[in-house]
Amino acid sequence: MLDHPETQFSLTHRRLRLDTLVRLRWLAVGGQTAALLVVHIGLGYPLPIGLAFSLVAFSAWLNVFLKIYSPASLRISERAATLQLSYDILQMSGLLFLTGGLGNPFAFLLMAPVMVSATALSAHNTLILGILATFCASVLAVFHLPLPWPGGSGFNLPAVYSIGVWIALVSTLGFMAVYAFRVAEEARQLADALAATELVLAKEQHLNALDGLATAAAHELGTPLATIFLAAKELSDEFEPEDPRAEDIALIRSQSERCRDILRKLTSLSSDEDATYQTMKVSQLIEDVIDPHRGFGIKIAVSATGQGPEPVGSRNAAIRYGLGNLLENAIDFAETTVDVS
Repeated sequence: MLDHPETQFSLTHRRLRLDTLVRLRWLAVGGQTAALLVVHIGLGYPLPIGLAFSLVAFSAWLNVFLKIYSPASLRISERAATLQLSYDILQMSGLLFLTGGLGNPFAFLLMAPVMVSATALSAHNTLILGILATFCASVLAVFHLPLPWPGGSGFNLPAVYSIGVWIALVSTLGFMAVYAFRVAEEARQLADALAATELVLAKEQHLNALDGLATAAAHELGTPLATIFLAAKELSDEFEPEDPRAEDIALIRSQSERCRDILRKLTSLSSDEDATYQTMKVSQLIEDVIDPHRGFGIKIAVSATGQGPEPVGSRNAAIRYGLGNLLENAIDFAETTVDVS
């Protein structure tokens, strides 16, 4: 499940693996089960154990369902991850409602899904989860069952203390969410920069490989091209100048010479001292492109316009070959003259 990227890298690592959320939920199920057993059986504190274990069992069955019907390597969308983390906040809020609200020492576990979102999801989804957690904390500060306490006597926190716990929870939630998001965002940016660098290096290696292939191809083509050139030279000696076939042989010979020149340039592309990498004027570039096409019955007229000094650039083989292809197309369709300006 891949989105169209802002860059090729920026959104891919924002997708959580489903297996990551499932494993974290199993950890929560184990911890909640242990806490309920210790409080209810070990310490003998009264609490609605049936409803509490029902919430824990629902999370366990949800994990079983996700594990069966989805592959472990699946990377879910941000929307799906946000929905699952929202469920985790609501499930934890339900347990806290049954066990004393914000007076429960485990109330700060409401922040856990928001922290997961801050490290893996976008700021928008993290904000949504933060608002949901704040809303649940606000409700729990007012509405909740009594905190489990021995002897059947309730333990009621003063209102000022409950408000202080709420403020501390919300403040900590905001600070840790922003801090975790910024740290994770810097790590993502560093990963993007590393991936972009690796991509550039891979392209450079590909270009180096093409350079070697071009040199190898030039060496391989050199022998058959030399044979064609020699055959054309010998055939040109067998025909009289007025023979119509002599013109075709001369064309083959001139084009084979041109191919030899191109191959010589290809074999020297990797040399820093080659003239390919020397600077040249635009007029010289145009002349190099036009020169091989003279003498074929089509007139090539060159005109220059503009003011100021003539532009000077590096002698780039790709530009020369590209302009040569354009000129060849023009010659193929021209009747008498090709204008180059």
